Amino acid sequence: MKNIELKLKLNDFARVKRSARAAGVKEISVLYQTDTYFNVASGRLKLREINGKVFELINYFRSDKKSSKLSSYEIFNLNKDQAMLFKKALSRILGIRVTVKKKRNLWLHEHTRIHFDQVSGLGKYLELETVLWQSNSAAQKEHKKVIKMLGLDKYKKIAVSYNDLLLGKK
Repeated sequence: MKNIELKLKLNDFARVKRSARAAGVKEISVLYQTDTYFNVASGRLKLREINGKVFELINYFRSDKKSSKLSSYEIFNLNKDQAMLFKKALSRILGIRVTVKKKRNLWLHEHTRIHFDQVSGLGKYLELETVLWQSNSAAQKEHKKVIKMLGLDKYKKIAVSYNDLLLGKK
């Protein structure tokens, strides 16, 4: 699967949430996520635990640039027992790189997921993920529309993932 991603540093969610509500963006849910990242030679590999009930093994590849970027990913859904076995095995084989804990407020506009993230040890961020559902150009168009609709151009863009930020990489 593929999506277009953008990460921004925000100090306050209120203004962007007001813009989202005014545009008819739907607030979906609040998710408490723990992402355990493993050491890999390329890309990223993490085990995600959501609200202690949903478990996913996710591998993804994307460049580290501040602008919107294409991400290729695979998600493997696991039950709790499988997730704990994978976590134990991957920890032994690859080693844990870092663990990221966050409260994610998920909003949805068409094919774009808007994440208002409060990341432990880092602060507040916003992530956009626009799924490529038809073509790259259709997804790009929607992605740019959401950026404009929410007034996101003025915020600081972040090139790297939360795990890199926690490890001190800019």
